[in-house]
Amino acid sequence: MKKILYSLFTIFASVALVACQNDKFPTDNEKETGTVDLSTMNVTCDYDSEILRSSNTDDFIITITEKSTNQKINSWSYSEMPEVCTLITGTYIIKAESCTLENAAWEKPYYVDEKEFKVEVDKITAIGDMVCVLKNVKVTVEFSQDLMKIMGDDCVVNVNLGKGNLDFKKGELQAGYFAVEEESNILVATFRGTIDGYYDTTVSTFEDVKAGEWRILRYSLKSNNQENEENGSFNTQLSVDASCTTVEKDVQVDVNEDVIEDPDPEPQPDNGGDEPGDNPGDNPQPADGPVISATTFDIKEAQVITTDLIIQIVINSEQPLAGLVVDIESNKLTPGELATIGLAEHLDLGNPGSMREALEGLGFPVAENVLGKNEVMFDITQFAGLLAALGSGTHDFILTATDEAGNETTETLTLIAE
Repeated sequence: MKKILYSLFTIFASVALVACQNDKFPTDNEKETGTVDLSTMNVTCDYDSEILRSSNTDDFIITITEKSTNQKINSWSYSEMPEVCTLITGTYIIKAESCTLENAAWEKPYYVDEKEFKVEVDKITAIGDMVCVLKNVKVTVEFSQDLMKIMGDDCVVNVNLGKGNLDFKKGELQAGYFAVEEESNILVATFRGTIDGYYDTTVSTFEDVKAGEWRILRYSLKSNNQENEENGSFNTQLSVDASCTTVEKDVQVDVNEDVIEDPDPEPQPDNGGDEPGDNPGDNPQPADGPVISATTFDIKEAQVITTDLIIQIVINSEQPLAGLVVDIESNKLTPGELATIGLAEHLDLGNPGSMREALEGLGFPVAENVLGKNEVMFDITQFAGLLAALGSGTHDFILTATDEAGNETTETLTLIAE
């Protein structure tokens, strides 16, 4: 995008192809000037994070300010930025931003990068690449299926983080984005509402929240009493439990409290989709079964494991998922090797049993994060790192997804370690 040969640029820069100037910071013959090469500046986002929503940076805001006065010189969208800019000699800051940062906002991630550069008389300054990273915190809220069945419409989770707060209502699918300080922050989540006819309030506090993280708050049932065997209902000693999963640089860390899961889970009613992307027109899905794909490559093509290979798998299903299994075929990843990390050749993600902790630690979704969902996305880049440590070899991961209508789809992810 916007590339020109540097030699041609040198010739045309002398006649100032495009000057960036305004009334507050004039350029004239009495001022010494230099030229800034913007044609070779490539703006991208940090693809190491699964928080990334889109790779399109055309609408990112590019701003140049004078460093000593912090005076804005000019601003454009990335797609409309000129190739050449003439400035008075001095030191400047160039910043690329995805949007204006707010204390709290729905679906508004703030990606940013900035560089300092000097403009010298009769010289050409090249900006180079800019890699924007997430500088606010993404927060989403999920409810277990058994809890959803007995939640009142008044249920809400208020999230307070930094100087912002948002109310996540029952069935809220949007992600909230919060501005925070660079160092650790405290997230306070307050659940309020009627559970099985009784009003409950639960306040949960999570520390060391940092910019660039994705915090997933999950709420499940907790009861100190036995289920009434006659009518199958819970008594008044019913409340919710909160847990928080931190997603940061493809590493997921769960901070869980005691959770009593539904002993007889039923599929959650379809209220228009229970995950982001289920709205009409988003991720259209065929009616003949789940779709298994990768976000950064064609899953049907074998991938060589490299340090920058991102392995994010997405399962989209028109009907809620009833099962997701992974079978491993590898001459290096033997049952013995798998046992050392708490896994086996056959992985039932819907019913992980004793392997749940090991699977979650490696980035796999399990149990309530699979069953009943219309969209499941997970990142196993960390797991691929383990394969590379075993030496050269080819590893096949056969993924089989089944929906509640009985439709089944199988795809094979092939990873090669050289």
